[in-house]
Order: sequence, then C-alpha cells, then structure tokens
Amino acid sequence: MKRMPMETLQLCADLISELDQQLTRTKAIAQLPAERLLHRTDPDKWNALDVFEHLNLSSGIYLRGLERAFAEQAPSLRATPTFTPGFIGDYSTRNMLPRADGRLVWRMRTMRMFDPARQHGSDHESINRFIALCEGFIKLLQLAPGTDLNRMRVTSSLGPVIRFRAGDAFRFPIAHQKRHFLQIERLLAHR
Repeated sequence: MKRMPMETLQLCADLISELDQQLTRTKAIAQLPAERLLHRTDPDKWNALDVFEHLNLSSGIYLRGLERAFAEQAPSLRATPTFTPGFIGDYSTRNMLPRADGRLVWRMRTMRMFDPARQHGSDHESINRFIALCEGFIKLLQLAPGTDLNRMRVTSSLGPVIRFRAGDAFRFPIAHQKRHFLQIERLLAHR
C-alpha cells in the first residue's frame, strides 16, 4: 500500500482531537468506584487500572523519545508542511487501529516489560499518570508543526533496531491507546 503524505497541521489536529477524547473519557472513568476499576472478568485478566498502567509503560517510551527528539533535534530542523509515514510506522499504526466496527485485526501478546503485574502493578495513580502522559503528547503536538516530523527519529518500544519517524512515534502509541480504550469499555461494562 502506498504511503500518502499528510498535512502536518491536520495530522497534529487529528491526534490532539483523539487525545482530547481519551482524556475526557479517562477523567470520567477516574470518578468511578474502585470496585468497578478493579473488577477482573477472570483472575488472570487485567482490570481497567492495569490497562491504564500498560498504556503508561508502553506509550511512555514514545513520549520520552519524542521529548528527547524535540529537545535535541527539532531546534535545528526546518518546518515542513507534510509528513510522510515510514513503511514500518505506517504498517504498525494501521494494524494497531481498531476497525470501524471495533474489531481488532492485529492480535499480539503483551511483552513482559509492558505487563503491569510484572512491573510494579497498578493503582488509581495509574489513571493520573495516563492523564499526564496524554497532556505531554498534546504539548509536543502543539510544537510539531514548527519542525520536521520526517527527519526526527524516535526509538520504538522494541529497541533501537526499529526507529520511527517522529510523526509515526505520535501515531502509533495513540492508535494503541485507542485500541485499549475498547478493552477498558468492555471491562467497565461487566458488573
């Protein structure tokens, strides 16, 4: 599939809009009783707080990488009006996004480093950290039209073997978050 250039301003606006929706829903979820947030459909499955902590662990890698890129690389780059996704970044993002009907095409097992139970666990503070994470992405997206999202590179969550263009380093984790919001909604629907 041919990767099409995107207008940088529109890309940033679309991603900020998605993050705003995620923030609004997260703040509403934060007000729910603890028993709903801690409910597990199965003893081996995650609860809603575990999902938020998983997102903090996985998306946090991209936020920290983007913060470094913006501090170290962005000042020396000229703004470009378009962003062209990289092959791996575009493929990964498109397959991470849920389909319009909510189906997930790309199923994957969680790596140990992104499993909250194998790290430090989750608690209500996981929601506050997720809110801060989304606000960090928004702050950088507001700066993004002033630089070149094609030339800045960010190491992926798989390590230095895969480096995303900065635009893809925004797109991929936000798509991953969107995917997991479907999981959170399913968890909260169980009583």
